[in-house]
Amino acid sequence: MKKLGEIIVKTKDNMLIVKSYVKDPRRLVGAIVYDSSLRRIGRIVDVIGRVDQPHVVVKPENKEILDFVDLGIAYYYIKQKKRSFKRTKRKEKKKRGGKPGGRGRGRRTHRGV
Repeated sequence: MKKLGEIIVKTKDNMLIVKSYVKDPRRLVGAIVYDSSLRRIGRIVDVIGRVDQPHVVVKPENKEILDFVDLGIAYYYIKQKKRSFKRTKRKEKKKRGGKPGGRGRGRRTHRGV
């Protein structure tokens, strides 16, 4: 568990803006945020602000969390491990009609008599 930063603003749309202690918080999008007593606060959904002073947007787990979250207190994060996925084999395309090796008859023109 690493230190993320301190909450500076609670927005009207129930988001938390955190002043980040992390140099490059872009890689933290999707990480889970906790307080000092290991209560789960929410997830990091965005990074905003200047490059030298980034702020992190946290979406709380529910609205009740906003009642006990305090401004100016340090919060922590745990980065989620990347999940590997098993690639399935592609299905072969079915052949469509026509002559073997041909791509159709092409455009035919008819000259009238």
